[in-house]
Amino acid sequence: YSEQWGGLPDPGDTQTHMSVAVRRAEFEDRLGIEALITDEDRTRFGALDVATLLETATLGITAVDECGQVVGYAALSDAPGRPEVDPAQWPEWFRGIVGEVQLGVTNSAWLALFVCHPAARAEVAENVMRTAFATLPEVDAVLLALPAGRESSFGPLEDAFAPLPTLAEASTPFDVLACPRALFLANLKLRPARVEDYDDLAAIFESESEVLAERYGEFFIAQLIESQDESHKALVAEVDERAIGLMALNAEVDIGELQAAFDLDAFDGLVTADPDLLAAADAALARADTAA
Repeated sequence: YSEQWGGLPDPGDTQTHMSVAVRRAEFEDRLGIEALITDEDRTRFGALDVATLLETATLGITAVDECGQVVGYAALSDAPGRPEVDPAQWPEWFRGIVGEVQLGVTNSAWLALFVCHPAARAEVAENVMRTAFATLPEVDAVLLALPAGRESSFGPLEDAFAPLPTLAEASTPFDVLACPRALFLANLKLRPARVEDYDDLAAIFESESEVLAERYGEFFIAQLIESQDESHKALVAEVDERAIGLMALNAEVDIGELQAAFDLDAFDGLVTADPDLLAAADAALARADTAA
């Protein structure tokens, strides 16, 4: 067993902590992932075919330690992954259990498998879930279907997933749990920029680059915000009433400068042809075809 783990802490030692990094899963991770799977995982997630998950999961995330050894894995799918549930009909099955909720095909994903080394439980759970939500910006919640009564023993993600209330008339062998995005990534509010955002934004820009202030002046952010008009807009992203990002938009685009700087052939040079000229060209081609 120690050879299998290649020097990792004893899997029974839950007091040891290790540093982990996460990346997209690769097929070469299969043996490392399979080594992490316990009988409890098989009971929780059902029959597991890691090779198939690696090939078909919507998103696979592998956690590795400092030596590159696999210490965790999560697979997210677009369906519950239970043989009792038709993947094409899961929204109907889902509503039959929890009723009408604001979760569905377009804004949710299902956790098909989560395993980790006991010594890295907290680190793997935090990094994997944060990465999942960052990679899938359209997902508002990750869902999980567990055998009824198993949610209380869901290990490292127990605090992240909460059971959804079920309908009184629902009859199912599963409990459905949900993990909301806001637990791992703050919800952003987008709004027009205001001059009072300057202090928040200036600190961000100063930490990222000194070149902007040197080139445009110390108060260029405030000037950019103040100069908004019909052709110039500035938007900020806000969290907890604090501006954390800025986007400046300009409708006065120099097409010639862009054409000189970039290869825009695939976009017709960002130019829309005159409809009358296009019609004349089509007519000329039609006459040529007729004459031929």
